[in-house]
Amino acid sequence: MLEGARNRKRLEDDIRTAIIEGGFHLAYQGIVSTTTEEIVGYEALLRWHHATRGPISPEDFIPVAEECGLIEALGEWTLRTACHEAAGWPRKVRVAVNVSPIQFANPAFPAIVASTLAGSQLEPDRLELEITEGVFLNDSSSTDQMFRSLKGLGVRLALDDFGTGYSSLGYLRTAPFDKIKIDQSFVRGAARPGNRNAALIKTIVTLADTLGMETTAEGVEIQDEIDLIRTLGCSHIQGYIYSKPALAEAVRAELGAGVEIKPVGHKFSRAPRLKMLRSATLSIGASSGDVRIRNISTSGAMIDGVALDPRAIGTEVLIELVEHEMFEARIAWAKDGRAGLSFACNFDLERLNQLRPNHAFHRSA
Repeated sequence: MLEGARNRKRLEDDIRTAIIEGGFHLAYQGIVSTTTEEIVGYEALLRWHHATRGPISPEDFIPVAEECGLIEALGEWTLRTACHEAAGWPRKVRVAVNVSPIQFANPAFPAIVASTLAGSQLEPDRLELEITEGVFLNDSSSTDQMFRSLKGLGVRLALDDFGTGYSSLGYLRTAPFDKIKIDQSFVRGAARPGNRNAALIKTIVTLADTLGMETTAEGVEIQDEIDLIRTLGCSHIQGYIYSKPALAEAVRAELGAGVEIKPVGHKFSRAPRLKMLRSATLSIGASSGDVRIRNISTSGAMIDGVALDPRAIGTEVLIELVEHEMFEARIAWAKDGRAGLSFACNFDLERLNQLRPNHAFHRSA
């Protein structure tokens, strides 16, 4: 316990030093319209590369900064830096800045925002303040007054990480949010068959639309998640599929080439795969032969020991996943003696545990 307290005190001292000596920096991640695939804004993300300890996660230093009373100084630096850099971006590109509940509770916060806007010459509607549900734990009258003061400045307000905290619908009746940000925990796996996250996203989008709010889906990493998010009616996307957090210089270069952006990364979501090494029978038409299953998921498997012409892609086959029981599948790809199979119906991986010991699968090294 003593060593933990010492480590925390060292971290607190290092935060103070980093604030004074300019040890923090911002990285910006793009927010993209689902309809036009244009960058409509960037979220400013606070980063710290410690001189001796290397990169330190915000999950580690933000709570310490809040506890020791440094979060307001850190938050104000973030706000002023982000607005100053965003002022040089194209007029229609906004910047989003996270606001701590401690900052939000400070009666002087609207004056700080007004001063920042005046000093940077950034138009108020280009600043979006991201607020978490934690602000509603404070006195409701002061919270309502803070909302009125901030909206009076002309800035935009976004409810961050919706669905992971209190998620009370009561405050949505009066809080003047312009946007709801859907947490990445709802986005991950939403494109996989049978996943309920898509239904939850659709519910949040419908709620937001009814209240006249935009929606941003966070943490999108796979291209078929883009198609799903677009189909569900979400207005914006944020995630690695479009852009990773980048320094201000890289953002200016990106915007200099135009605001249109294309997704980069894997095209399809893939269910978790179980590595294994097991013999099986593969039937293609009237021909059958032995193959090895290298890995398997609920939706498909990778096999080797079979030489298939690439023209065989799309061919219907049968594979013995369980002894003496054949399952329908389709050849999804074939290369260098290996092939990927897509199952006609989801396979229950628990059935592999029912195999007799002499037919049990083995995890690969």
